[in-house]
Amino acid sequence: MRSASITPIQIDDTDFLVASTIERCPRTMMIRELTKNALEAASLAPDGHRRVTFRTVKSGDTPKLAIWNTGPGMDADELYRMCDLASSIRKEKGLEGNFGMGAKVASLPSNKHGMIYRSCKAGCVNEVILCQREGRYGRLRRQLEDGSFSEIIDVTKLARDEGYDLSYDWTEVRLLGNNVEQETARAPYNGDPVVDAQWLATYLYHRFYRVPDGVRVELQSGTHKLGPGVRVFEPLPRRAANGAFERTETAETVDGIKIHYFYDPPYDKAPSHNRSVSGAIQSALSLAGIVYKDELYDVKTGRAWSINAPLFGIPFGSKHISVHIELPDNAAVLPEAYRQFLRYRSGEQDVVQAVHFGDIVAQHRPQ
Repeated sequence: MRSASITPIQIDDTDFLVASTIERCPRTMMIRELTKNALEAASLAPDGHRRVTFRTVKSGDTPKLAIWNTGPGMDADELYRMCDLASSIRKEKGLEGNFGMGAKVASLPSNKHGMIYRSCKAGCVNEVILCQREGRYGRLRRQLEDGSFSEIIDVTKLARDEGYDLSYDWTEVRLLGNNVEQETARAPYNGDPVVDAQWLATYLYHRFYRVPDGVRVELQSGTHKLGPGVRVFEPLPRRAANGAFERTETAETVDGIKIHYFYDPPYDKAPSHNRSVSGAIQSALSLAGIVYKDELYDVKTGRAWSINAPLFGIPFGSKHISVHIELPDNAAVLPEAYRQFLRYRSGEQDVVQAVHFGDIVAQHRPQ
């Protein structure tokens, strides 16, 4: 909304603002942002066709991580506009909702060599590459057969030749990393930080407490630790419903906070592990964390959880006990700019920590 009473603030140095916004973003937020976009789009696909797939694709001889999803695609103009910061396609921007920059800002620090976005809409596939060149972030200009240059390329024939189904809409992003040799499915951050073979599944497990109804999230060979074959990501509540844990119980406070308690006994075939490790593609460590609008924050596992567990009324046995503190949607909190943490709305807007709810957890702990 424009106002005659002010002169709007302008941007004096666009390149600096874009670069600083991108470079300051915690790089480990990359998968959250890309997955959130994919889940939201897939949830809009017809029933039975709501799918998000993690897989590897070859770039030269190097496997790269790709995230593909069904749902409304983008045409050439929409794909071009999507690349700008604070730009969203078919989403309403807001301080508590979509910022219009998350996936691009979180991914580019670890993919300066390039991020290839492809989108199929009404049978036509267009492609754009976001990257950094000579210190500036932007869309890569590529030369066409007629000698002209363009940022958006029609790759419909190429996609069809590669085996893509063009009978419905979809979108895909390929992560090329920071150099040609980087295997982004195994080393998404180019070794800083170092990740293990189950990094992707564990990140999903520790971030997405629920996924939209009907959306199937698949991890294909090369993106999970169990070798060949497709594995399906199941969030914590769904695994609990399927019997992965021996006991679960939920208590609700008068303020609408739900506290979920999970008991995961030792695995009889390997007592040093929890039982839920059987067939799991992610870490089976117990955890404590805050759930807000179906996402987990302030997750503590291993030693970090065992040290704090007594503050939650769990003096021993935390290796086999998980506590998930679910805040109501109207809680007086909001995600910080890069969605890494929650902050309180009032006062000094401190970071929300699970330990702040330790007394409540202890009071409602099952006997």
